[in-house]
Amino acid sequence: MSLFQCENCGCCENTALSGQGCNDGITDYYSWVGIEDRKGLKLCSVCAPTHYAHGGLTDFGIWHDCFERVFLPKGLFKTSKNGNLEHIENGDQNYKLYRIQIADVDSI
Repeated sequence: MSLFQCENCGCCENTALSGQGCNDGITDYYSWVGIEDRKGLKLCSVCAPTHYAHGGLTDFGIWHDCFERVFLPKGLFKTSKNGNLEHIENGDQNYKLYRIQIADVDSI
């Protein structure tokens, strides 16, 4: 199971808890109505589509609560070879050191 940074809100997420991020060839499984700008991005469970293309509900749109949701500066982290989240510039895998506070999570 790999960690990645959500390309919409910037939080740290796990591929096993987010439909692999809802990208990479599986975008056609989901309805992107109202969130068209997110299609093709690697997304956390909150930012992922709430409906499948056929209309049924996904389990997304809410945080899974399997671990704490940690927001990070967007675009500064990548998945390392060992599956952890790694700072792009310095290679640091202690991503929680870079946590940022989000005032209004509902606006993301």
